[in-house]
Amino acid sequence: MYSLCMISGSSGQGKVLPQEDRVQSGHLTRPSEREDRRFRRMAVELRTASAAEFRVGVGTTVTQRIVTNRLLQEQLRDILPVACIPLTPNHCRLRSEYCQDRAHWRTEWRSVVFSDESRFVLGPSEGRVLVRRRPG
Repeated sequence: MYSLCMISGSSGQGKVLPQEDRVQSGHLTRPSEREDRRFRRMAVELRTASAAEFRVGVGTTVTQRIVTNRLLQEQLRDILPVACIPLTPNHCRLRSEYCQDRAHWRTEWRSVVFSDESRFVLGPSEGRVLVRRRPG
């Protein structure tokens, strides 16, 4: 015997669905201590895993918000890895001297080849990987 649900509203008027086809609603249970430990272990072992991968790894129904909150409680934040080494004061001084030496150039700049290092993203993702790290 099926439990039936009547759908009301303009788009689904008069349709009757079996219970297994209905969208489940209601309060999700809080993850157990065991699941919290699994979050912590996965976060340390799989530093580049997404929240969706964490949800699959835990194996229970948890929302992405719960996963994010658990990671923040453990002080694990998503950061981009450093793309380059920060400049030292000596590097800054040398760059400044280089620019000042060439400030008077007019025709010489025509023979210099510039490489364009700008990033343009036409799609939804840049393809950069975030890494989870603890502060400090």
